[in-house]
Amino acid sequence: MTLVPIFAFMLIPLWIPLAAMAFGALHDAVAAPARLRRRTTTEPARVSPSGPRVRAAGTAR
Repeated sequence: MTLVPIFAFMLIPLWIPLAAMAFGALHDAVAAPARLRRRTTTEPARVSPSGPRVRAAGTAR
């Protein structure tokens, strides 16, 4: 029984990412409906007839 806490302590580098992944998955599952509701729109996207606005070559700062 003395080895169980030692092994658990040695596995801390494994437990931390697993806990973070579990928390992230839970957060994504809770936030997904709101994110989906925000993303869907009823009006069509507006597209400029002249294309996307981009800087001319060599003018990037």
